Amino acid sequence: MTHLFLAILLWATMTSSALAQPLIEELQNLRFGKLAISANDTVSQFTFSRTGNNINIEGQFVLIEKGLPGLFQFSGFPPTTRLNVSLDSTTLTAETIGITEPLSVDNYDFPQVTTDSEGNAELSLGARLGTTGNGGTYEDYLYSGTTSLRVDYWQPDADAFVSSSKVIFLETELSSTLTIDQEQQLHFGTLFARTSITSQASMTLSPAGTYKISEPENSRLVSIVKPEEGVLRVSGAAANYTLSVTPQVADVLLEHTENPASAPHLILSDLLTSPDGIGRTDANGEMLITIGGTLKTEITSSPQIYPSGRYEGTYEITVSY
Repeated sequence: MTHLFLAILLWATMTSSALAQPLIEELQNLRFGKLAISANDTVSQFTFSRTGNNINIEGQFVLIEKGLPGLFQFSGFPPTTRLNVSLDSTTLTAETIGITEPLSVDNYDFPQVTTDSEGNAELSLGARLGTTGNGGTYEDYLYSGTTSLRVDYWQPDADAFVSSSKVIFLETELSSTLTIDQEQQLHFGTLFARTSITSQASMTLSPAGTYKISEPENSRLVSIVKPEEGVLRVSGAAANYTLSVTPQVADVLLEHTENPASAPHLILSDLLTSPDGIGRTDANGEMLITIGGTLKTEITSSPQIYPSGRYEGTYEITVSY
């Protein structure tokens, strides 16, 4: 009985080995990470290596969060055999939001692969991502796509080259829109104001909160409660990255909230920002912007005292990569 048992066990082991089929398992799909695209007027390229460490950017890509290289497990292949790996170029799209520009994927980065004594191997995968450069729009969304990973190898039993393949997934998230929250409203305080027929009184408020008042001729602007600079918080940007800060150029008319037609306007001009022109985000991808500007009285056909009440207007600050 003992000899019979050993003979059956040996036969079963040999049969199992003979029936083993090559298998490609996707342990981790290739993720380029979270990216911004500042413009699409020229072709931009984002190269992500198979190690996940070497990143090269040409053009208008901005890296917000680093991704992960693809990782694949090969099993059931002939032992100590070189595997010839190839992949097709493909595109990533955001299919659920309608028509938007695709991202191209090519120039795959992977090592030479040779199976071990048991016919197993691993492969890490990077690639290059590219924009169309035609001026089209990329929406903030998850872009995904597939391609075929093919493996050609010598099969001694068949005395020929044979192939195995697997459809693999690739993805990246685009997040080009910055978030701007108003943490403190730009407020010129409580004032007494009077117009003039020839001149304008003014209050110039710096982004640091200091101010000065000018009252030429018989125009008046008296501070009763001190003004406060505006404070904006930018978030969702790349860490330690320079951003452009551009205040509105055109004047802003502040109107009486209850009687806009009967009260003269206050005029906001020459908006000031800190940082001025260019700022840098912190390690969390955030940046504070403080706002100032010059508030002026209006020139009217006869001197008028501004009616009591609240005067409001809106202004724009543009922050971009």
